[in-house]
Amino acid sequence: MSAPIVVGIDGSAHAWRALDWAADRAGRRRLPLLLVHGSRALVDEGTIPKDALRRLVAEREDLLGEARQYASKIHPDLDIETRLVSADPGRTLVEESERADLVTVGSRGLGGFEGLLFGSVGLYTAAHARCPVLVVSRSAPYPTDAPAQIVIGIEGLDDERAFTDWAFAEAASRGSRILALHAVGGEFSPRRRVIEDLELSEALAGYEERYPDVPVDRLVSDRTAAKALVEASGNAALVVVGARRRRGPLAGMALGRVNHTVLHHGRCPVVVVPNS
Repeated sequence: MSAPIVVGIDGSAHAWRALDWAADRAGRRRLPLLLVHGSRALVDEGTIPKDALRRLVAEREDLLGEARQYASKIHPDLDIETRLVSADPGRTLVEESERADLVTVGSRGLGGFEGLLFGSVGLYTAAHARCPVLVVSRSAPYPTDAPAQIVIGIEGLDDERAFTDWAFAEAASRGSRILALHAVGGEFSPRRRVIEDLELSEALAGYEERYPDVPVDRLVSDRTAAKALVEASGNAALVVVGARRRRGPLAGMALGRVNHTVLHHGRCPVVVVPNS
């Protein structure tokens, strides 16, 4: 069975918009959809009456059922499952990421049962997931209404292949173009401009041959990487960034200052792809 696209469902409007984007990708890539709700409140620790716990479980099951019905109505051919988990929502999504093609979360789940508030559950998921994570804000357009452009930030490092590969494959499936943005963070001379252009071209070598139907625009910017990506997000369907694996007791992904800025201030959905 194909790896599913996992969606964190928490009862907020942000989660519903994340579901829109997840279902759209699942339909295009012919992948199953798994709707997940994790909650510590469902753990039977004897702290609440049994009847109250049963009502709580039924409430969350109804939430998942409503989400499934919504996705099925828009994409009737999708294979959709639901899963209710009595555990921390962030850890639940990270565990599901071990077997997922993509995990999708709302960026700010204000008003939900245990909202996927970015900075807590969303941030934990983005930093620890074993697969790409799509973070969708409530203000994001419906996926078919989004601009036909995907933005990637290129530094010219050796470990950028994973997120660049993901972005080109997604652009091909969406019929989008790629904006490859190389930010140098300051004014540069004509000579340096030539050098930076060459670095950007080297980083993209081979992609136009592999994806001949994906138009590629190259931009060398004097902005900082964070500012350039946030500005470019205003005319993009997605911004795709990479994150390096961190070893040891704090294992996870090192999201970095640039990724944090884009995740908090980007004007379109953001995808965080593990670099290894």
